[in-house]
Amino acid sequence: PSQNQIGEVLLKTLGRERTGVGRADSGLVVIRRQLASWGIDSASVALLDGSGLTRRNFLTPEAVVRVLAVMRADAHFEVFFNALPTAGVDGTTRTRMHGTPAQANARAKTGTLDRVRNISGYVTTADGRQLIFSLLVNNQSVPSRDVEIAQDLIVAQLAALELTPR
Repeated sequence: PSQNQIGEVLLKTLGRERTGVGRADSGLVVIRRQLASWGIDSASVALLDGSGLTRRNFLTPEAVVRVLAVMRADAHFEVFFNALPTAGVDGTTRTRMHGTPAQANARAKTGTLDRVRNISGYVTTADGRQLIFSLLVNNQSVPSRDVEIAQDLIVAQLAALELTPR
């Protein structure tokens, strides 16, 4: 489950474990170092809290995709992957992508605030390739449900792709 309080506590715990100081700013130093070691440009990320609720946080889709790619190469990827909500099944994606090739296929985390609808994760194509996607929409002027429908259609199209030459 996505719990903002857990994000804040995790950030401070990370700071405590890695720097000896259990504060948000020390946790953010650790995260920035880790992102840099993964090749993520500091200009593509601004983090000010652990929950993501401040309007001054931002990430580029490229940064999110890079994190997901690094996670996919990690020895503990299966645990991470299985913790992500499954489209049309559970978590914040349980009501999304029903009746599409993405249902019970896409594994993704959503992020929502007023006028913000984001979804990023993994989806397997019709020919068995796992793709990484990140669809970030900010300051939308249309109803949030319209944005979610568009995002779901994109993920469903990715799931329907056949990328292997015949």
